[in-house]
Amino acid sequence: MKITVITADIIQSRAKGHAVASLPERLSELKHSQLLAGFAMSRGDEIQGVLSGWLTAPEVIRLLRYTCRPLHLRVGIGLGVHEGRLERNPWDLTGPAFFGARSALDDLKRSRRVKTKVVTGGANELDRLLNAIMLLLDTVEMNWTEAQWEAVHVYEALGTYAAAGDKLGVAAQNVHKRCQAAHWNAVREAENALRAAAKLLSP
Repeated sequence: MKITVITADIIQSRAKGHAVASLPERLSELKHSQLLAGFAMSRGDEIQGVLSGWLTAPEVIRLLRYTCRPLHLRVGIGLGVHEGRLERNPWDLTGPAFFGARSALDDLKRSRRVKTKVVTGGANELDRLLNAIMLLLDTVEMNWTEAQWEAVHVYEALGTYAAAGDKLGVAAQNVHKRCQAAHWNAVREAENALRAAAKLLSP
């Protein structure tokens, strides 16, 4: 079975104890059809989850960041094949995709600049392409305001600016402006590009 493993750690977690303490409950509410093992915490400040396929749902990275706000994350991603049963707790699992995610996260801790990295275990040039797209997404999303995060999240979930405006208690045109300022269309295209590029990987 092809899987994508996401392993994240919280930046400066010791200084943000209250927000970290409430995180397990918030993570339990993060749902997605591709999640095989929902996000769970371990080692105090690390988060891990498992998705089906290879980068078939790159938007989950963004949803994880949204769920963890105001905390900031480094996110390592590993792709691989898993044999056997998938435990409900991702920390009980192991294999190439888990090692890849850990390797990516360790590299991020050393770089101190990039916030997301993927290790495919395959072609270096494809890794370079995927990580260039990840870097562009990081660069855009790190400048989002709280209002823009909310607008993007609610609009994506509900599908129209009018419905999102009703949910947020603002005019539909305000939701539209916030999504525009967040470069939402470009973000969605970049996530689609990640999904398409991952299909080039050999099984």
